[in-house]
Amino acid sequence: MAKLARTLFWIYTAALICIGAAGVFSAEWELTRLYDLKLTGLGDMLRATVLNQYRFLKGVEFAFGMYCAVCRDDIFRVLRFNRVFLIGVFGGAGARVFSIFVDGVPHWAFLLFIAIELAAGFCVLWVTRAKLVAS
Repeated sequence: MAKLARTLFWIYTAALICIGAAGVFSAEWELTRLYDLKLTGLGDMLRATVLNQYRFLKGVEFAFGMYCAVCRDDIFRVLRFNRVFLIGVFGGAGARVFSIFVDGVPHWAFLLFIAIELAAGFCVLWVTRAKLVAS
């Protein structure tokens, strides 16, 4: 189980870093090509606001991925680092699940992301449940 937790942790971490960083620099391309959002129909300020917010959220995604990578050992060993990780994982997955109920079912790729997030979170929670030290 520990090996599975580490593997899922790294898949999740790599996805956060890569998808987050890419999204900061390719926001317009992602929104128009992956989500079919017509930015050209928006006024200049609304377009800039949507892109600004999207880049910000992608930056937060990247930053949390970097936290996971930098604090990887402490996440599996120290209570405080572990809890920040679990809050991030389950907060993001919880928001996605909430969105399914209020907004509808997303593209299958996002359902896969939810599964990876939840699997990583529950595996890390399981393998660290009795091993964490206070910080």
